[in-house]
Amino acid sequence: MQLWATRSLAALFVAASSNVMAADLPVKAPPAAAVPFSWSGCHIGGHVGVGVSQDETTSVFGVSHSFSATGFLGGGQIGCDYQFASRWVVGVEGQAAWTSLKNSHASTVRNLVTGVTLPSQFTLRNDFLASATARLGYSIAERWLVYAKGGGAWTDEKIDIAFTNVQGTAVDPNATTTRTGWTIGAGAEWAFAPHWSSTLEYNYYDFGDGGTVATDPAHNTTVTINSLQDRIHAVTAGVNYHF
Repeated sequence: MQLWATRSLAALFVAASSNVMAADLPVKAPPAAAVPFSWSGCHIGGHVGVGVSQDETTSVFGVSHSFSATGFLGGGQIGCDYQFASRWVVGVEGQAAWTSLKNSHASTVRNLVTGVTLPSQFTLRNDFLASATARLGYSIAERWLVYAKGGGAWTDEKIDIAFTNVQGTAVDPNATTTRTGWTIGAGAEWAFAPHWSSTLEYNYYDFGDGGTVATDPAHNTTVTINSLQDRIHAVTAGVNYHF
């Protein structure tokens, strides 16, 4: 009887000691809830792509030419967005890119006074493209955004008209102008990492129908371009860093 009582007291002591030790152990915190991804914030990045220009002149030496060209473009962008009403995103963005859009026409020029036909070459380049746009998007999934954008646009045009005048002298009137227009486009963006996203978008640029004057001061020669239409289509892929 005494042995049984001794064993019972020992068992009670071990159980009590276990409970005290368990009470002293730290309680494991429950896992933190995942923070939902948000497009709110600012970003900076770069893009590359392909551009197609639809340039056309009329009434240069009485002749019209199409200067459509395909070329590379690459540059950077910076902007800010704000996500609201759960899935909607509104923002602004500025882009600037260098382009290789260029086309030349070898032709002849007929002097309207003397009737003499002379060789000529007309070259048109768009070597800079920029825009400032607003965009409205919708998050179709947690890390996917589709959007439309539109705003103002600018391009640098370089025009070169080389020909031989009636005196047999080679002249080269040229002009560089910055034209202002508008742009509209659409795209999709995927946030593939906490601070990184990739983009794919299409943009249409329209710079209207304007004229300019090309000059060669060394030979006192000017050529008036009465009408020059300038439109560009661009498809680009890019990467953004969000902060």
